[in-house]
Amino acid sequence: MYSIESVEKIKELISEEALTEPVILREDEIREDIPEGKIIELCEEIVKSPIPEARYSFFREFYITGNRTHYESPHNLKRTNMYLLALGVFLTEREDFLLRLEDYIWDVCNEVTWCYPAHLPEELNYNEPYIDLFASMTAEQLAEILDLLGERLDRNIRERINFELKRRIFVPFCDDPNRYWWASSYWSNWCAVCCGAIGASSIAGRAEEPYFSEILFEVIQRLNRYLDCFDDEGGWVEGIGYWNFGLTHLTRFADSLYRITDGRINIFEHPKLQVTGIFPIHCYLPPDTFVNFGDCSCDVALNRDLVMLLSRYTSPGKKLNWLSSQIKMRELENFRCLRKKDTREMEMPKETSIHFSGIDWVITRRSWEDRLGPVLAVKAGNNGEPHNQIDVGHFIFYVYGQQFLHDLGSGLYTKDYFREGRYKSPFCNAEGHSLIFINGESEGVGEEFKGKIVSFESCIDEDRIVIDLTKAYPSENVRNITRTLYFLKDRIDGQLILEDLVSLNRDSRIESRIQINGEIEQTGEKSFIIKGKYGNLYADIKEPLDCKVEVGELSNLEFHDGTVRSFKFLDIVTYGRDASFRIIFTPFRDRSELE
Repeated sequence: MYSIESVEKIKELISEEALTEPVILREDEIREDIPEGKIIELCEEIVKSPIPEARYSFFREFYITGNRTHYESPHNLKRTNMYLLALGVFLTEREDFLLRLEDYIWDVCNEVTWCYPAHLPEELNYNEPYIDLFASMTAEQLAEILDLLGERLDRNIRERINFELKRRIFVPFCDDPNRYWWASSYWSNWCAVCCGAIGASSIAGRAEEPYFSEILFEVIQRLNRYLDCFDDEGGWVEGIGYWNFGLTHLTRFADSLYRITDGRINIFEHPKLQVTGIFPIHCYLPPDTFVNFGDCSCDVALNRDLVMLLSRYTSPGKKLNWLSSQIKMRELENFRCLRKKDTREMEMPKETSIHFSGIDWVITRRSWEDRLGPVLAVKAGNNGEPHNQIDVGHFIFYVYGQQFLHDLGSGLYTKDYFREGRYKSPFCNAEGHSLIFINGESEGVGEEFKGKIVSFESCIDEDRIVIDLTKAYPSENVRNITRTLYFLKDRIDGQLILEDLVSLNRDSRIESRIQINGEIEQTGEKSFIIKGKYGNLYADIKEPLDCKVEVGELSNLEFHDGTVRSFKFLDIVTYGRDASFRIIFTPFRDRSELE
């Protein structure tokens, strides 16, 4: 069963025998290919280096300048080092690793708060612990170190961990889980991360009663509601990055719960969790990137233990085994990464097209066998979604290992990025997406501004996607805007035809913007070549006949990974009450293919 009706029922189903053994990792399930040498090398460097210092001046900087990096970087590095040292102790039992690990644990337990400053309420009494993503994840990590190492840790360290888990996490959560906005925000990854990590820490840390059963009950109810928010095909509205983040912690909890109840409580049986492994499979862009709508990087690395657990417990298991063989994953993110993989054989996906109906995305490709073959991804939805960007009707065209028509992904996270300044950023506003502009204005912000994929037809040679974008625009000037994309799969490397039909109430400046990833060479008045590493894309603007084409640039963009890059875009501009845009995008390796 994946749902449970009472705290008393949970108590009945818990196996006291299972709780006497390690929950996270047992000796008989350790994989043979552990990168032990690498772990030892990293631990030896950590032992020699000072503990990263998350200073108060860094903490305060967020409130003054909005900078998050200076505090969050040492905060996160401290926890990464702590995890690696725990691995080192587990694998080698070296005394120097153990002593340094205990120093790290003591330092973390002495922190005033485990939260990011960006996540704290403006008025916080530090005598009353607050729980955010990183407080719950810290608790999970400390509890799992307890589970992994047990009495290898000094008694004072064990007692200190238990004290802090109870004080900072278990008691506040049980006292009033609804104090925290994330506890009932089922459309947010926060719900899965916080609830999953708290549940997992209560199991690994052997929380005492009455907290133990109460935590499990609350967490199960809330995670089931979170899973209810996935669409019927397994799609997640926040995109693949936050799909990975949320489900990583949910599945860790679900796995631990399965173990301590001998399978009698099995959250993996939830119908949405059973199918959601299809989502990263269809988002996959070989050789090693993903469709990245929303606040998401295209090179997101999936957590190895998430893929492993989903492959073991859910229906797309064989296909997930295939995916794991294709991509890089985060190898050392959790102690479950040391477990043996699922032994089921791999199975390459067969379906080349899918419509994630609840989030209203279409992802279609010519084939799975051609790793560098064309892929088209299109989204509708609304402009009030979690981690939303103004991008209803936006699309990605991928071929030759590159997003030629791309999504920028996520910008550098600052205070302003999630507050008043969010839609000043080209990562989040319409300026950074392939959209229609009317007199310089585009789609509105909020759930009421939405588009809908009204037709998706997929055949052997051609796919056709029609999106009604009319309701995405706040202007009364807009009568109708329809975007149609034709994906032609019978050409050598595919072809994309974009058609936009715009009908207005009065004469206006009408602009279709196309985001470009690559160097641009103009070959004619209305034709361009976008150059890539392994191939190129030819853009031929057929309509409007009287249009003007301009090449613009989004300069010095600060990305989430800290890099600074610039990208070009095409602006196709015409004037009038009605307009018809038609652009043909043809991939090619050699110019002779265009003849």
